[in-house]
Amino acid sequence: MSSLYLVRHGETTWNIEGRAQGHVDTPLNEVGRRQAELAATRLAGVPFAAAYSSDLPRALEAARLLIKERSTHLCAAADLRELSYGEWEGVTYGEVQARYPALYAELMSGDVTFAPPDGESVEDLVHRVGALQERLRRTHREGENVLVVGHGGSLRALLVSVLELPVTSFWRFKLDLGSLSIVTLSREGATLDLWNDTGHLEHADDR
Repeated sequence: MSSLYLVRHGETTWNIEGRAQGHVDTPLNEVGRRQAELAATRLAGVPFAAAYSSDLPRALEAARLLIKERSTHLCAAADLRELSYGEWEGVTYGEVQARYPALYAELMSGDVTFAPPDGESVEDLVHRVGALQERLRRTHREGENVLVVGHGGSLRALLVSVLELPVTSFWRFKLDLGSLSIVTLSREGATLDLWNDTGHLEHADDR
């Protein structure tokens, strides 16, 4: 039995502005860095055999803050990137709704086969992240803890894949910035032990 500790990256300016980030290289802001530091404190007593992070800067920065005082090997994995929003990246969701009302309605409908222009569908994302979770199962032995730092989309996709849930369940899981979730893997399958815990972020906005 091994456990995956899932941490969503912290806040960015584009999160505040409501912009579709996707694969764009947006950095953490001050609050986002503080959220990662608080998560690191929360996890200080947990030994990690390895850490995996999306290779996008906002996730990598959070991952490095999470393992700052450790010798844990960090692997940057493109499979953990956020859902690609294609032509919509950098645009606010309000602007998308105004410019492309019919396509925006498809996005909001929860259709997992819908993809923005030149972007990915949820089905694409779950398939991509599913390849990573298979690698994690093969690579790490029983009893090891593994840190996984990603995005709202990629971590939900990982959960759907690990728990062998229908892809249509993707949008039913809320995942806050800087949150901690834990999934335990065993030969019999996987269990969700903790989801979207933000108790450690109580003072993230303190200056």
